[in-house]
Amino acid sequence: MTQLTRLILPCALLIVYTVGCDDQARRKNARLSRTHFLLGQDYVSKKNPDGAKHELFQALKYDANNDQAHGLLGQIFFLEGVHAVDHVERRQCLRGSAAAEQRRLANDRFRLAERHLMRSLDLAKRRNRLRPETLNYLANVSMHFMRLEQAISYSTRALENMLYANRFMALGLRGWAYLKKGDLDRAASDLRQALFHQPHFCVGRLRLAEVYFRQRTYDQAEQQLERLVDDKQCALQESAHLLGLTYVKLRRPMKAKAQFERCVSRNPNSCMSQECRRLAQLIGQ
Repeated sequence: MTQLTRLILPCALLIVYTVGCDDQARRKNARLSRTHFLLGQDYVSKKNPDGAKHELFQALKYDANNDQAHGLLGQIFFLEGVHAVDHVERRQCLRGSAAAEQRRLANDRFRLAERHLMRSLDLAKRRNRLRPETLNYLANVSMHFMRLEQAISYSTRALENMLYANRFMALGLRGWAYLKKGDLDRAASDLRQALFHQPHFCVGRLRLAEVYFRQRTYDQAEQQLERLVDDKQCALQESAHLLGLTYVKLRRPMKAKAQFERCVSRNPNSCMSQECRRLAQLIGQ
């Protein structure tokens, strides 16, 4: 063995040993990250979002590229944003600084959701994993911020996956975005397709009725809304409100008043109930 070989061999062995140790550490961290992700999933199933977030951040501590942990965190933050918005408009009708603070909280949660969902999507794409549900959540976030073209793009990408089981959700979201844009024909087309895939899609049926109302085809709006208000699994306050407005257009004031009163009874503390109460009183006069 030459002197040069004697010098090189220990270094080579050290490199092999170091690489082996690094691989072992990465595998160990990946296992720990997976364990914490599963614990986070379990907390979600038990409706404990704080416990879930703790475990998911631990999962990312061990593996910052855990796309599933990023995705589930994004979903949790999204739902927290939805709850914050509901607190302003549905649980009670907040005004002034209280409403502004609650909306800031909602926007913060939606931005956090978007950050983690985008990271999850990017990591999954690198590994050739399809994530249509992630795209759907991102479309919802875009709708909150009224980024309509972006919402349409995310929904369209989700629909490109022919194996996507919940196609009705992406169709419903894209239809909603078209409705907000004022493209009523495309909105109606997407929403009808969504209901074809899932006839019990309550929000989709409500939005289709809104399209018909805005197109002034009140008979079609009435047909969709009467089906909704009589469905106990679709007790949406908005459906009673819109049906009341439809009856006004159809010159059926007593039926309209009954729906506005139903709207109030379904959620007396919401902002919409105040509007329904006002409309019922106007008809009473």
